[in-house]
Amino acid sequence: MGKKFGFLVGLAAGAAAAHVAYRRLSDEDKEQLKADLQEKMDIAKDRAVDYAFYASDAWDDFKETFSDQTQTVSDRVKQAANQFGDTSLKPNTGDDDSLRDELADVSTSADDDSDDIVLNSEDTFGGADVADESKTSTDDPESPDDSDETKQD
Repeated sequence: MGKKFGFLVGLAAGAAAAHVAYRRLSDEDKEQLKADLQEKMDIAKDRAVDYAFYASDAWDDFKETFSDQTQTVSDRVKQAANQFGDTSLKPNTGDDDSLRDELADVSTSADDDSDDIVLNSEDTFGGADVADESKTSTDDPESPDDSDETKQD
């Protein structure tokens, strides 16, 4: 509160000094001071209006540029979607008929009563149990791979 009070006291003292100085001026000096202040106020108003127009123009340019950019991006997205839809969703007319015919032949051949091929380990490996052989070769401490050369190291 002390800073606010000091500011207000200084403002009041400055206003009182300005009032006393203005009262002591001659009538010609008062008119000259009023004309100078009016000219400076007109210049300040003109500048404020100019800056307001500059800001308005800049805002309009921004909106136009943003609108153009969003339209460009939207067009590109639509073009990409159309291109993607054209290439991947539409059937290829050249090889489709032959592929369809081949698939139809496969489906009709699967409908007959032919037996499926079933493989089991006895038929494939001659009755040998492959899982047991792999365990014995890795579990054997004296396998043929352990030679005297590796034991000497």
